[in-house]
Amino acid sequence: MSTPESMTPTRLPACYSPSMIVRLITTNLALTLISSALAGGAGAPPAKPTFREVPCGAALPADRCGYVKMPLDHAQPRGKQIELFVAVSRANVSGTTLKAVPDPLFYLEGGPGGSSSDSVPALGAAFKNRDLVGIDQRGVGRSLPALNCPQINALSSRDDLKSSQATALYLSATITCGQKLRADRVALENFNTTQAALDIDWVRRALGYDQINVYGASYGTRLAQELLRRAPGHLRAVILDSVIAPTIDRPAQTPLAVQTAFKRVLKACALDADCNAKYPNLEATYRATLKQLDAKPLMIKMKDGGELDSFALQGLILGSMYFPQGLSEIPSLIVAARDGDTEIIKASFAVKLSEGLSDSLAWGAFYSNECSGEVAYSTPAKLRTGLNAAPEFAKALGLVAGVSSQDIFTVCQKWKLTAPAALENEAVTSNVPILLLAGEFDPVTPPEWLPAASAKFTRSYSVVISGAAHGSGLTTACGYGIVTQFLQNPKQAPDTACAGLNKIIFR
Repeated sequence: MSTPESMTPTRLPACYSPSMIVRLITTNLALTLISSALAGGAGAPPAKPTFREVPCGAALPADRCGYVKMPLDHAQPRGKQIELFVAVSRANVSGTTLKAVPDPLFYLEGGPGGSSSDSVPALGAAFKNRDLVGIDQRGVGRSLPALNCPQINALSSRDDLKSSQATALYLSATITCGQKLRADRVALENFNTTQAALDIDWVRRALGYDQINVYGASYGTRLAQELLRRAPGHLRAVILDSVIAPTIDRPAQTPLAVQTAFKRVLKACALDADCNAKYPNLEATYRATLKQLDAKPLMIKMKDGGELDSFALQGLILGSMYFPQGLSEIPSLIVAARDGDTEIIKASFAVKLSEGLSDSLAWGAFYSNECSGEVAYSTPAKLRTGLNAAPEFAKALGLVAGVSSQDIFTVCQKWKLTAPAALENEAVTSNVPILLLAGEFDPVTPPEWLPAASAKFTRSYSVVISGAAHGSGLTTACGYGIVTQFLQNPKQAPDTACAGLNKIIFR
């Protein structure tokens, strides 16, 4: 997942990355201060970083795994060091008509806090003709140190939480985690997107690559844009899938994005003859069900479950809007909640996804990146204005300390991460070939954000995939085809004829 807007059957992060879903459904695909220090501002660049190889292990079927040591603070290259875990799937074109190419694809996971290395086997199978490299961002996954929050994970495993309890419990657990990380002398201010972007070039050097391609998904687009800003010299092509524009006030703008996406789903059902016949007057049913659940919530015994009231149903709908499989289930989920059919709810795509991945995010990395990169550039007053302008999901977005929750400002203050990371809210200027993708129904990185992201790109292509949601380049055949075309020849506009042909197939 990618920025927690909520986490029950419902509590999926708002920038939840598509590769997390790809790991579950890949068979269906079968488809400039710091940078100046590196460049010479503090003398000659350090010696070439090295790759310390380790066994990948049975849980990670990659071809090559290991660690790259690098500075905790790139402005002090000879200071304290950390180690980033890297996994590589080598190009393998046997049995295909493809020709292997030397430029690898670096995959940048969403979250922040999601592991890129876990996606390497699946994505290596999807992009067979080049090496696929996954870096566990600093503080994430197998990298050292890992900024995990067991206090938060313990709550997500409970099956008895009520919405009235969840907000206070999650806030307390999150504050406690930050205090523990500080007590362990973790310099949280160095676990930010700027430092992580510079890490990528260290890994490139350690692995001996020259030109590389980068695929950023969800929050990974934010990281890729910082790489374009800070260390663009070896970038052949960049794919930004589900784009976060640096200039967008994401805490304040997300409520409108979610509300707009949901309205599009309701309209799509009303215009679809089969959906409208099976679920007539869906919006009225939805609003009546919200009132019904407030009067008498459903109790659902499952991991990260408990009480399904109106806010939790909205959270479930938000989680469903991330991917096509979830979009197709939204009408049936609303009716199931109305009818008290907990089995349909428990079997839903969003619930299964949440149960399988709720413990996969490094929450310490999530908050350390979001506090300095997004929250520090917004204010509680701006968020209130955004919520007042788009109130449909306001309470659901506030269930836990996600990017559009007032509680996140408290968390960032308690974690002592209120200073903004330099330049991170400024538009990126680049002449690197860039492909930008958005899904029509994406609730957290909507198509409307593409112009802001591409404003200063001189060689870019922006594509909106109809019928798609978050991560359309990895969760739709059309998006995947456009990505592969672009990688083959980034200097030529890809054929996007399929982009307007997809639609939600409602169940």
